[in-house]
Amino acid sequence: MKRRDFLIQSTLTALGTMALHNLPVQSQPMYKQYSSYKSWKSDNSFLKGINAPVFQELDITNLKVSGTIPPEIRGMYVRNGPNPMFKPESYNYPLEGDGMLHGISFENGKASYKNRWIQTRGLAYERFEGKELDELKFKNYANTNIMSHGGKLLALYEIGLPYEITQELETVGEWNFQGNLEQSMTAHPKIDHTTGELHFYRYSFFNSPYLHYYIADKQGKIIRNYPIEIAKPVLIHDMALTENYAIFFDCPLVFNLEKAKANNTPFTWEPEGGTTIILVDRHHPEKKPIYLKIGAFWLWHFMNSFEKDNQLTIDFVHYSKMNLETNLEAISSNKSNLQRMTIDLKSHQINQRSIDDHSIEFPVIDSRRMGQPYRFGYTPYIDNNLLAKKQTIGYFPALIQYDMVNQNHKTHQLKPGCYCGEASFIPHPNKTGELDGYVVTFVYNENTNTSDLLIIDPANFEQEPIATVHLPVRVPSGFHGNWIS
Repeated sequence: MKRRDFLIQSTLTALGTMALHNLPVQSQPMYKQYSSYKSWKSDNSFLKGINAPVFQELDITNLKVSGTIPPEIRGMYVRNGPNPMFKPESYNYPLEGDGMLHGISFENGKASYKNRWIQTRGLAYERFEGKELDELKFKNYANTNIMSHGGKLLALYEIGLPYEITQELETVGEWNFQGNLEQSMTAHPKIDHTTGELHFYRYSFFNSPYLHYYIADKQGKIIRNYPIEIAKPVLIHDMALTENYAIFFDCPLVFNLEKAKANNTPFTWEPEGGTTIILVDRHHPEKKPIYLKIGAFWLWHFMNSFEKDNQLTIDFVHYSKMNLETNLEAISSNKSNLQRMTIDLKSHQINQRSIDDHSIEFPVIDSRRMGQPYRFGYTPYIDNNLLAKKQTIGYFPALIQYDMVNQNHKTHQLKPGCYCGEASFIPHPNKTGELDGYVVTFVYNENTNTSDLLIIDPANFEQEPIATVHLPVRVPSGFHGNWIS
């Protein structure tokens, strides 16, 4: 084992110093191939079409642009997602797949692209063996999100420690907050833009208390750790934040050890337990959390939450149930829509209602409004009839802009054969309004088998993009991304 560890470490070191190799001469844009791996194909519906992995790591400069990139856009949009390097014998979507980062950098009105696998410890072992290893089936894939805080760029997963990434998208290694973070950090931390604090949590399937809530200051130093008692080991994918509260939804998707041992999706839906809303006072750790029981439902993601007039408002993507069995029929049975919950902070009375009946996911906002009253949110639209026709997931034919103040929405409809992913909001560096900025998203064009990055004016959301960055390669469907200024 020691010899293998040494060889693996040597492999990782070599990767960090690998020279770029020019591909054969091409017309504009200009390619450089960083590395290439053996390709494979799968009949698994979650690994085909828009979801099929790519096998080259590339640097492409001088990308073709339709329209004009606004000069104030300077930085990098990076998105994370699953991209298995080795063909899996089974595949538990959405929990598996080696993480791959796709980044578009902007400077002086020009754009460049690069993509890199996240070189996790588990992937290093598999590369050494040259195949997927069953004993690493539930490894830290680092495939879910990418965020910047305290001078570090971190790739995140549901379990395990974050992986530090350089601005060139190279993997540095696991980051444990200078030894102050035990076990893991989940994929949806929240940054309070007023204080610069990072709010995040971890959960355990084996050790009680099953939930721990952390706060790190703006330099990235952990300053608080709150253990939170919950009844069972459950999957808690996201959290919400307001001026005074950290909010967790304890939904009854319960860890099942026997399923995990059998290499199956290790969760069971137990609706008889209901859902518990947990409110944690973020400023007074001596106060016990508030636990509020409600009928069973599930969420993957919050849109936003805020306090006003002694009332909590929580906007989130609601599911009446969650089935994670790894087949298309099960995944497709999970129907979603945007809902708003309000909680009276004196009486603890809960009211909940639907915003509309569109199936949606991956909600985002102008992150400067996180935890504050806000107006606009953005989500991909899920066309269930389209997914039934495609016999897979990940095909989103439109983006929706929700006006949460006026309770209406606008739709940015994509061209036929084009499908987006999660959006991201790029704020204008010198303006503060929610319409002062740009909405971006990767779009796959099945007619050309290539991808674009759209830059959309939120003030004219239904109109054509103000700029489209054309990639000569395909970006697979993925999960979450962020703007790194």
